[in-house]
Amino acid sequence: MNQKFGGGRQPTGTPSLAWSCVVVIVSLLAGASVVHNIYKPDLRLPPQEVVGEAQKKQQSHKE
Repeated sequence: MNQKFGGGRQPTGTPSLAWSCVVVIVSLLAGASVVHNIYKPDLRLPPQEVVGEAQKKQQSHKE
């Protein structure tokens, strides 16, 4: 009986690297899902004509 403090279970060590990676990836995906369900961003690309006009305006401003 040389134990100063309680005689609980000994720690089993750290989880494996693979399990840690799985937990991290799942939590990132879950976080992204929650954010996209709350904010609902518009991820559509603009029409090609609008992109062409914007590039022309940028080039004219540089000159």
